[in-house]
Amino acid sequence: MSAIHRIPTPTGDPAFPDLKALIVARTGHHYYDDKEEQLGERLAKRMAALGISDPALYLERLRDAAAGPREWRLLESELTIKETFFFRFAEQFAVLKSQILPAILARHTEDRHVRIWSAGCSTGAEPYSLAVLIHDLLGDAAADWSISILGTDLDERALGDARAALYGGWALRAVPAEERARLFTVEDGRWRLKPAFRGMVRFERQNLLDLLDPVPVIGRNDYDLILCRNLLIYFHPDVAAAVVTALGGRLAAHGKLMLGHAEAGIAAASRLAPIDVHGIVVYVRDEAPRSGEPPGEAPAPPAPRPRPPLPPRRGPRRPVRREPAAPPPPRPADPAPSSLDEVRGLLARGATGEARRAIEQLRPARRSDPVLLYLEALGALAERDMAVAEKALRGVLYLDRGFAMAHYLLGEHLLREGKPREGRRALANAAEAVADADPETLVQEGEGLTVADLHEAIRHRLAQDPGVSR
Repeated sequence: MSAIHRIPTPTGDPAFPDLKALIVARTGHHYYDDKEEQLGERLAKRMAALGISDPALYLERLRDAAAGPREWRLLESELTIKETFFFRFAEQFAVLKSQILPAILARHTEDRHVRIWSAGCSTGAEPYSLAVLIHDLLGDAAADWSISILGTDLDERALGDARAALYGGWALRAVPAEERARLFTVEDGRWRLKPAFRGMVRFERQNLLDLLDPVPVIGRNDYDLILCRNLLIYFHPDVAAAVVTALGGRLAAHGKLMLGHAEAGIAAASRLAPIDVHGIVVYVRDEAPRSGEPPGEAPAPPAPRPRPPLPPRRGPRRPVRREPAAPPPPRPADPAPSSLDEVRGLLARGATGEARRAIEQLRPARRSDPVLLYLEALGALAERDMAVAEKALRGVLYLDRGFAMAHYLLGEHLLREGKPREGRRALANAAEAVADADPETLVQEGEGLTVADLHEAIRHRLAQDPGVSR
């Protein structure tokens, strides 16, 4: 029996509000604002490891000048989300390979110096994936270039794993078997990335909130590319928008920022302009300097303010420029999308307000369509409207009990809400929904996820959050 079974969660203790406020202020993880039980479970693990049963004493430990820094690192490791794998978000990596990275390299043929930053890199799969792409693009000429790929994260243990570059098969699930043999060596059933692909990458522990300090400790402002994907969704919207603006201030003149699909709404509240690169939206610094701001200087973080409203129907939206990042191959004209495809496209661009309006227009004719409700749930999740998301997911399952992705997302949501029993049941239902399908079959609305991938994702998620005795 693990230690967390022996130490109760501290949520009912008088010291818990101060603990929670201190943690959220330091990490920026407003994700835990309404998830006290989940935060309490993670605190209980650290308290058990120290043999501390009194939350007030643990609070003193965090505030202690001598012992606090080390404990903060261990606690932050417990709090962070570690889901990552090589070439995650295949559509973005396809555009990186064919368009964005070739354009960056072409721009630096004279100085042969490129800087890239992978923020929130966890165990390093993302920066190493970038290194593989660049190595393959340059070939033997890579030795004549200075390529600097920085991976940063708050989790010291994850960074240790990143430096070791040793991975289980789960992290390589998007790497074909023949590519695994080219990129990795096998060590005791695990996979270590070969040195040729590791030399470009280094790792540092950094807190993105440091970008908002009056004198930021993260000081470079010449990155050709910054990736910060699916990290800012855990921050308060105002803080996230300020971080995106500050990241933009770290870009070189032609640099680009890539965010997760669910973070496009955050970018809309920042000072960055979207451009379209072969169907993938990336962000650049707004080229129109504001009064008193020299071009390229990182803007000061804005004071806390209400979250900006969604663009009104009558007002013009900021146009998304289309940029051929590299000479594109001829492409056949795309067929006119169906109504559901239009909603999917709006969600992929982060235009959740427009997607919501499109869904409402479609609803009278599609009241019994579970896919429409599922897309509504995706939009609500992107806007962090968890009540609407849960209602929509349950509506999907009322219409179609075999909708595996709805079971899966509902399970993820319930686990994050501190409801482990219900969450595990929903994940089990997701597995059951595809139990008889061929492992290589694509899952409905899974965006390229196969049945085998879904089974592995469920096993991995259950291993991360096995639940505790109540």
